[in-house]
Amino acid sequence: MAAAGRTTTLGEQSRIQYWRSQSQLIDVTYRVLRERRGQIAVAILLLLAVGALFAPVLTPYHYAEQIRGARLEGPSWSHPLGTDHLNRDLLTRTLVGLRISLLVSLAAVAIGAPIGVTVGYLAGYYGRWVESVLMRVIDTMLAFPGLLTAIAILAILGTGLREIALTLGIGAIPVFARISRGQMLQEKERDYVLAARALGAGPFRVVMRHIAINTLPPLLVQAALVMAFAVIAEATLNFLGLGASPPTPTIGVLLSDARQWLTSGAWWYILFPTLVLSLILISLNFMADAIVEATNPYARNR
Repeated sequence: MAAAGRTTTLGEQSRIQYWRSQSQLIDVTYRVLRERRGQIAVAILLLLAVGALFAPVLTPYHYAEQIRGARLEGPSWSHPLGTDHLNRDLLTRTLVGLRISLLVSLAAVAIGAPIGVTVGYLAGYYGRWVESVLMRVIDTMLAFPGLLTAIAILAILGTGLREIALTLGIGAIPVFARISRGQMLQEKERDYVLAARALGAGPFRVVMRHIAINTLPPLLVQAALVMAFAVIAEATLNFLGLGASPPTPTIGVLLSDARQWLTSGAWWYILFPTLVLSLILISLNFMADAIVEATNPYARNR
């Protein structure tokens, strides 16, 4: 029985090693899940995601429902996070705001990463005039402060959550472009790339099949950092009144509404949205650190 159990364990280990050897993404994911900060980040993000996705099931109230006689009530069994100045349940509004923050940050990465990485790959691989033109455009985008650029774009497109996601995605393009270009310049002169070219592989196959997988780790780190920045920027823009229109709740809207009640003793009004925002940022930064530890051999050895 012991031998059978030992054989099963060795078989599972061999399957894990096989899949890790087949894909760097799987290998990085495996290392992240074995790293302490990665485990904490995944646990917090899963908890927040479950709360955001199942908000209608977890609370009996609608985020815009006004409950009679429940103005600025503190935390209780019926309202675990208390209520706001318009008699609305803060747990429901916080979970819905959490969902919006996560969706906006994911949308920003989904918009900025593909465009930025494509621009960076083209500039790094072809060089010459292609690199000069593309990187001058990227440098021009970096010349303007991010938040001011976002406000200017929103002034043109109008306010709203989709507009914020698009704006933050545009702002993330230069960062991804510069990182992917730097990685491409390092990798395109490697022996495995020269061997692929000698075997007749075209530029698209060389980049997508051979180079892209080796430039993935730093881009994953940047994606986690961009998500963290997008959460802060989304909260800031909503705090300034440039995002969702009432009664849609976001973390920024909740913080903006709670500002005027800081001196009235309604401590729960600002505390819980702040804690949720802090948990998002901590988990995303932990995830970025875990990816660095998983992909950097010097960090792993240290």
